[in-house]
Amino acid sequence: MDSQQFPAAQHSVRPEVLTEFRKHTASALSAFFAGAAFDQVALMPVAAAVDRTGRFAENFADRGVRSGFSSLLALWGDPADRAAEAEWLKTRHRDVRGKGAGRYSDVRYSALNPSAWIWVGTSGILVALRTFTYCTGTVLRPAEEEAAYQMMRESFSGLELQSESGKLPATLAEANAYYDRMVDTELQTNAFLVEQFAALTRLPLPAVAISPLVRAVLQRPWLLARPIIGHVIQVCSSQAMHPKVQALTGFQLRPRHDVEFAIFTTLLRTAWRLLPDRTLLAPLAYNRLQYEKLVHVHRKYALDDFSVPARSSGGCPI
Repeated sequence: MDSQQFPAAQHSVRPEVLTEFRKHTASALSAFFAGAAFDQVALMPVAAAVDRTGRFAENFADRGVRSGFSSLLALWGDPADRAAEAEWLKTRHRDVRGKGAGRYSDVRYSALNPSAWIWVGTSGILVALRTFTYCTGTVLRPAEEEAAYQMMRESFSGLELQSESGKLPATLAEANAYYDRMVDTELQTNAFLVEQFAALTRLPLPAVAISPLVRAVLQRPWLLARPIIGHVIQVCSSQAMHPKVQALTGFQLRPRHDVEFAIFTTLLRTAWRLLPDRTLLAPLAYNRLQYEKLVHVHRKYALDDFSVPARSSGGCPI
């Protein structure tokens, strides 16, 4: 996904806004809405599968970081890397099938079942769309929402399954209708969803890409900060969720949370305006943007004509 691959622009589509949305998909600020992705485990087979693997219990934060790295490859990697990552994910998920344990012992699951696979993919795309304005302050026009959806859908196309039911919704309207249908007919609260959303205030310090020495230094400050950070994630995520899904999490929104959310979004939008891309964006995205800028410079100054130049008759040939 590069800046030259946006869907055909209409008069109501601002290219600079699509560029802003693209950056949002790699922004560190979106982490404050990480809990909005918990809608995925409101589908019982997904909850049973994630609970059975035990990766949330090992280090919930690490799972989120690893998922983020994979998504960034799909959104910002070269075509070959994106295709390789998609195939690797599908191959690895073939083993994620079976029957839940304990309270999910009557639930059968298969990660590559189209109903679960497409639910997870569609949910991920819609989270990015729903949180964009909260993070940036920019409101997408309807045509821009569609263009942003198509941009992400194209990036995740390698993850689609061969069957027709394994394809992402073709348009944003279809994606929204599909999401509403899932909310009304398939999603339900469950202990895993409620417990893990509540546990956001007890996030463990991520271990991915952090040395043991750095972890030891950060551990005490992290224990002091994580209740506050977790609460911010709970409030921001709840405000961005579909109301019916939010109700399934067990987190009760109060009037004071509206005030808190207004403060949080003001801070996020200020950070979006003031922080440089090097600080704001994931390294893969930042370096990709720098590469694209250099490509533009090279093309700007490259030769544009290889024909023999016409010369006027007479005079010095030089």
